[in-house]
Amino acid sequence: MKVIVAGAGNVGMASAKAASAYNEVLVLEKDAEKADIAKNVLPVSVMKGDASNPKTLKGAIDKFHPDVILSAVKDDSMNLFICMMAKRLMPDIRTIATIRDNEFVIEGGYPGVDSIIAPENINIDKIISMAMIENAINFSRFRTVKLCLCLFRVVRGADIIGKPFMDLRIPEFSNVIAVYRGKETITDLLSAEVHENDRLLVLGSYESLLEFNQLVGVKKPARSFVILGATEMGIAVASAIADSPGKKFVKIIDEDIVKCKDAARRLGGVIVVNGSVADPVFLRSESVDRSDVLISVTDYEEKNLLACMTSIRFGINKIISRYTTDDYEGIFKYAGIESIIGYHRVITNEVSQMLGSKDIADATLILDRPNEFIIKLKAEDKLPFRNKPLGDVYLPRGVKIAAIIRGDDIIYPSLTDRISKGDEFMLYLHDVDRIQLAKALGHEAPGL
Repeated sequence: MKVIVAGAGNVGMASAKAASAYNEVLVLEKDAEKADIAKNVLPVSVMKGDASNPKTLKGAIDKFHPDVILSAVKDDSMNLFICMMAKRLMPDIRTIATIRDNEFVIEGGYPGVDSIIAPENINIDKIISMAMIENAINFSRFRTVKLCLCLFRVVRGADIIGKPFMDLRIPEFSNVIAVYRGKETITDLLSAEVHENDRLLVLGSYESLLEFNQLVGVKKPARSFVILGATEMGIAVASAIADSPGKKFVKIIDEDIVKCKDAARRLGGVIVVNGSVADPVFLRSESVDRSDVLISVTDYEEKNLLACMTSIRFGINKIISRYTTDDYEGIFKYAGIESIIGYHRVITNEVSQMLGSKDIADATLILDRPNEFIIKLKAEDKLPFRNKPLGDVYLPRGVKIAAIIRGDDIIYPSLTDRISKGDEFMLYLHDVDRIQLAKALGHEAPGL
């Protein structure tokens, strides 16, 4: 497909990078410096111009003949306008708007806007799920399939340590697809046992993941939550946790007195405190060191990082932080903070699911480890192992069939299950040999 990406800021660059893996991309950017950066670092064409100018937009559409326009300029209202104008100029074009402010996300959407990517909403859902599922250190949902992916940590003293994976009573609607053990990724679990500090990558329904959390073992249910930053994200997370079933103690802290007053007005059942989020003495005076979960969602990377490092010293069991600058992902991980949320990864996955290769169905996740993906493929005639028992199918190292989708049913496959015509299937890939994978699938692996 041909895709126009309007805007070459942080969101636009992430969108263009993801879209260019499968498509021919034109970036439309009015700032000369940003346009040059996009031209130099991405495999895309670049046109200098203001996408919100109807004449400029028409010129780009007439010249490029796009199938899709994805608007990712800084102004949410302008993204909606650009999509609406593009639809008026070219009625058959598919339009996608990125939205930062949740106030712009309305039920029923907007005329002329086919799809919306709202990374803030997605990140809020990820944080809430990670906070409420005690052993979860990462969490994602697929856009079009009722499946979730959760990374669980096996803590010291867990009852499942030393048990073979084959003997575990895995919840019915879930599947352990990989185990991270140090730098090693294990996909063949037939003879593997659970070790302390293993990270278990589990695919399943949300309800089954809650059951799997209990299987891993919950020594102390999460009751006390501290949120640093009375941002829109912080307020949304605090509200959801406070309103969840069971007794919860929720406190939100921010240095800005205006934000604190706004949070206190909007939140019921939540304690709001005005004070420094990076001062260890103040945080200890507020009993932050006794919390079960610390969530840092201020608008400042340095403060989030300092607060998380302080929380590690406090010995807090679970620490979750946001970051907005891509460069900080590695810094947070180096500091020992596992549960981090950044919109770059969210945008990449959303764009990949919307604009993936024609050989890939509408569900793709790029995971945390290098060269690690989950993709959804269609069982076409050329698939060599269609209708064969999966126990008789050779798959290259690092490849695993995680689920079969048959109509409304999701099958977590055993060795006797078969992939039939019309099915779709979820394929987990880790550091796989592309030639071997192409041979197994009957075609080149798209976009990898």
